[in-house]
Amino acid sequence: MRNDIIPFNPKLKEYARVLRKNSTLSEVLLWEKIKNRNFKVQFHRQVPLLEYIVDFYCHELRLAIEIDGSSHQYQYEYDSKRQGELEKRGVVFIRFSDFDVKKNMFNVLLSLEEIINQHSKENIQKTSLKSPQGDNLIDSSFSKKEKLKSKKLIEQLFVEGKSINNFPLKLIYLKTDFEDNSHIKTGVIAPKKSFKKAVQRNRIKRLLREAYRLNKHLVFNNIEGDFAFMILYLGKETPTYDFVDTKMKGLLKKFKETVLHEKSL
Repeated sequence: MRNDIIPFNPKLKEYARVLRKNSTLSEVLLWEKIKNRNFKVQFHRQVPLLEYIVDFYCHELRLAIEIDGSSHQYQYEYDSKRQGELEKRGVVFIRFSDFDVKKNMFNVLLSLEEIINQHSKENIQKTSLKSPQGDNLIDSSFSKKEKLKSKKLIEQLFVEGKSINNFPLKLIYLKTDFEDNSHIKTGVIAPKKSFKKAVQRNRIKRLLREAYRLNKHLVFNNIEGDFAFMILYLGKETPTYDFVDTKMKGLLKKFKETVLHEKSL
C-alpha cells in the first residue's frame, strides 16, 4: 500500500489547525465515523496539499473527502480548480453534501466503503459498518442458516409462493418445512434490469438485509410454521436506509397480518 506524500505550502499548517478547532457539525459527525482506522486506513482532518486544504485525507489511498455545505454554492470555480490540480497528483475525490452527512450517514458510509475497496491495491479487508442502531452491518448480520440458498426452493417459491407488496418492496413467501430449525430463510433481490451496475445492486441488497435483520422480530415472534422469503426491491432509484427500514416494517407487518388472517379462516 502506498503512502506517498504530496508537498504543501508550510504556511497552511497554522490555518489547518484553526479549521480543526472550528469544525462544522457535519465534519464532526463524519470524523467520529472514520477516525481511528475504522475503515482499516488512516484519515486525517484538514490536510494541506499543494496550496489547498482538504477536509479529510487518506495518504495510503490518496483519497480526499470533501463535505459541501452552503458556502460551496458560491465557490464552484475555486473547488473545481483545486480538485483538478490535486487529481493531476493522483488524488481521488469523494464529495458528500452537508445534508447527507447529517441525515443519511448510513448511505454516506456505504459509499465511502465502496470507494475505499475500489481504490485499495491490496484489497483492503471490508469493514463492518454500523447501522443507525449501532449494530454491525455485514453480510453475516443474520445467520447463514437463515439465508435462502437452495435453488430448488427458490424455484418453488417463485412458482407456488404468494406475494405481498409495500411498494417498492415486494415479499414472495412460501410455507414449507426446514430441518435445521431456522423458521424463516430469506433472500433479497435488486433487479439487474433496473440497476445495471453491480455496486448499485449490492448496496440495495445490503440495505434490504440490514432492514430485514433489524425488523424480523415482527414476524419471528408472531407466527407459527416455517417460511421461505424472497424480498425484491422494485424501485428505480437507490433508496436511503431510513426509507428501506420504514418500508420493511410495513411489509413484515402486512405479512404477519395476512398469515394470522389465513390461520383464522
